[in-house]
Amino acid sequence: MNSRAVPTALHPFTDGRPPHLPCGPGDVCEDVLVPGDPDRVALLAGMLDSVTDFGRRREFAVVSGRYNGHPLTICSSGIGGPSTEIALVELAMLGARRVVRIGGMSALIDDIPTGSFVVADKAIGMSGVAPLYSKTAAVEFSSDPDLCAALLDTARTRGLAVRTGKIATSDSYYLGQDRPVAAAGDLETSYLESFRTRGAIGVDMESQVILSVSQRIGLKAACLLGVHGNRATDDWLVDYEPTQRNLLHIAGDALIRAQTQTS
Repeated sequence: MNSRAVPTALHPFTDGRPPHLPCGPGDVCEDVLVPGDPDRVALLAGMLDSVTDFGRRREFAVVSGRYNGHPLTICSSGIGGPSTEIALVELAMLGARRVVRIGGMSALIDDIPTGSFVVADKAIGMSGVAPLYSKTAAVEFSSDPDLCAALLDTARTRGLAVRTGKIATSDSYYLGQDRPVAAAGDLETSYLESFRTRGAIGVDMESQVILSVSQRIGLKAACLLGVHGNRATDDWLVDYEPTQRNLLHIAGDALIRAQTQTS
């Protein structure tokens, strides 16, 4: 981390404070939950104790508090690869050690109902960020196995429908996920079918970035996803708030469980 009083273009930190996240040294816990939407940070902060709100800068909202006594930071990533990369790198420089993405996805197969949960054990896709962080030109990245197991066990203990599987990440919400756009006419390529062919059971916009960047910079990472849509059945979850709250409960309990098992 750069501790200079004056930032440089190469090291744009000022007195240890990053150029994007609205926080600084000592503000970030070792365990961090990463939702996409900054508005969800305020919702989830209401489920913590002893909360410090560091505010919001661009798409990055950050709070730290305690979940069942366990120190926890929540930091939004914004949508897609570039902002997610920024969040992860700056969180790591501020002391984060384990991150769990808590966000939404669309299922690609019909037997995954909306309102259920998926723990991504692997992520593939076509993110522009992921190849930059791979030392081997790999396009498939794995979650931390201990975090994955803890997330699955915790969700099942809570009686929630959960499964594990491979998630595909796309930088595109519309054309890259087979949604119509006014000027495009008929879709000539089914990106979703290519993802299914490669074994993906769902699609999102961040998981491949979370796992690839974390692998490169030494974070333990996993992705817990609430199913808000199913592209095989065209079902859409209108009331997403209960799912968001369960994402925090599952991930918060899992981080405590994983820490206990490794200590």
